[in-house]
Amino acid sequence: MIINTRPKNLSGNLISLCEAQEIALNNIYLSQINSIDPSEDAIDKIKNIYSYSNLVFTSQAAVSHGLDILKSFYNLGNLPHNFLSVGPTTSNRLLASGIQSHFPQSHSSKGILELIKSSFPGNSLLFCGENSNGFLQQKLKGSLDEIVCYEVIYLPEQIPKVTDNNEIFLIYNFDTLKFLITNLDDAVLRKKIFIVASENIKCKCQNESRELEIHVSKNPTDKMMIDMAKNFI
Repeated sequence: MIINTRPKNLSGNLISLCEAQEIALNNIYLSQINSIDPSEDAIDKIKNIYSYSNLVFTSQAAVSHGLDILKSFYNLGNLPHNFLSVGPTTSNRLLASGIQSHFPQSHSSKGILELIKSSFPGNSLLFCGENSNGFLQQKLKGSLDEIVCYEVIYLPEQIPKVTDNNEIFLIYNFDTLKFLITNLDDAVLRKKIFIVASENIKCKCQNESRELEIHVSKNPTDKMMIDMAKNFI
């Protein structure tokens, strides 16, 4: 059985892909995403939007909640900025609002950094969540500002839905894996196969001295995560 751990509002594509391939999927929504009202500082950044060359989005949630803020001030079609996204899924979320974006082949924050340095110089405004790893903020200090537009809330009441059966968990960020590690017994964790969206997630887990069966997807798209998981069904 494949277990989806994404928030419900980010799971539609994953569910559709599994239904199309007749793959059994159990949805255990371990977290939910809540919007954060923009602070006065964030509003000042929005009002000075034309001082930025690039608008950067590192997740689907950043697109949803970041665009809501932008729409309250501007017609999105009139913004002349370069829109940068972390990968094809985030890019497609922007495209649904009529916005073309650029994304790196590596589908990572590191890839965005290289993209900015090579092709999109100038100041950047990043839309992110409270769970941001801070990579771009550190590397582009002085030329990048951020607007924190959402928070991720983990849901302990979902943990009892995790059985002690052999199951394949799809993990898109380290905080989700850490939440499971914190709340499940080692005996249960050792029965699981974890398909993770990046090498960074696997490395962080190993740094915590956890001997889990972890496999890294070729890229973090839902399709590739499922293709990797099918190897273990």
